[in-house]
Amino acid sequence: MYQSTNIENYIYARKWVSGSGFIFTVFLTWFATIYTNFKPLRLILVLNSLYLFYFLINLISPAGISYSHISQLSNFSLPWGELIAYPERTTINPLIRFQFLGLISIAIFILYACYRQYLRGEKQAAISLAVSTGILLGVGVHDRLIDFRVFKSVYLAQFGFMSFVLIMSLRLIKELFQSVKLRQKLLESERLRKIAVEEERNRLARDLHDSVSQTLFSVATIAETVPRVWQRHPEIAQEKLEELAQLTQGALAEMRSLLVELRPSGLRDKSLGELLKQLTKAVQGRAKIQIITTVTGDQPLPEEVKLVFYRVTQEALNNIIKHAQSTQVDVTFQGNSEYMKLCISDNGYGFDVKDIPLGHLGIEIMKERAESISANFQLESYLGKGTKIILTWLINGR
Repeated sequence: MYQSTNIENYIYARKWVSGSGFIFTVFLTWFATIYTNFKPLRLILVLNSLYLFYFLINLISPAGISYSHISQLSNFSLPWGELIAYPERTTINPLIRFQFLGLISIAIFILYACYRQYLRGEKQAAISLAVSTGILLGVGVHDRLIDFRVFKSVYLAQFGFMSFVLIMSLRLIKELFQSVKLRQKLLESERLRKIAVEEERNRLARDLHDSVSQTLFSVATIAETVPRVWQRHPEIAQEKLEELAQLTQGALAEMRSLLVELRPSGLRDKSLGELLKQLTKAVQGRAKIQIITTVTGDQPLPEEVKLVFYRVTQEALNNIIKHAQSTQVDVTFQGNSEYMKLCISDNGYGFDVKDIPLGHLGIEIMKERAESISANFQLESYLGKGTKIILTWLINGR
């Protein structure tokens, strides 16, 4: 357009340069729609239809909407000496209003889409698109002011387009790197999840082997010997039958506890008191120690709180079985409108709390679980006097 030497060449160049602006506006509408995830399909189709209509008018109009008549071309020199063709004695085309309507409609649409994106929390992305679009539309207005003889200068539409591409490219590159990092985190999370699943399977397999399978083996052995002992020593057979019933109930309770762990809905469906009684019954059947369970003030609790109380009890009982050599365990759960309190005590060997081997007894795990719900964890133990664990959770954090 700058290099035109006659009016015909200028008008031809003007039509296609201005027409390309309307085609670009169609693509800009779809880009903004996809980028902001704002998809009013009917509105987009209406806008695109208008821009295509403007494109056709631009080709029909003598000088591409801007002018209805051009009498001659003149040249003016830029500061660095470049000559630019400029139309003189022109008549402004009334159809120029369509061009301004197109600029206003695309500005309103993109700003509203950016506003919606900003409200969704994607603030940087919305600001980037709004700024780059503002620059692009600003140079469009600048070029129209040149047409209206407000001042003489170079048309800046191409520079506005380059600015738009540069700003959005930098933003999209940043989002690409963020997506790559997020994908790496997801892959790492999936790897850790698989490891956790495998470890949980191994733990359940060990629990099944250490508890249910050994209990069932004992049940099978007793069941085979009872018929042979019955005729000679009925009193011994009676004791074995009672032991058989106890082992069977313990195995059943152990299986229920394992099913609760495998099926999270089991924690939601049952109260904490029921879960604790089921857990202690399973441990008692497996370890053959006396466990006295007392539950008062049982009431609905948040699932994460219920899980922490359940896991701490489970960990404490496992430690007692493995290390305490105790014959009696007391598990007391008390709840009211202000707090929930769990107390687990045994009459085992005990230990010096100042001399706990690093990574031993799972005490750190119990403390971390308590901290996760802002509960208070206390451990009391003395050599030869047993151990006591107290877990207290204040309702409403008071």
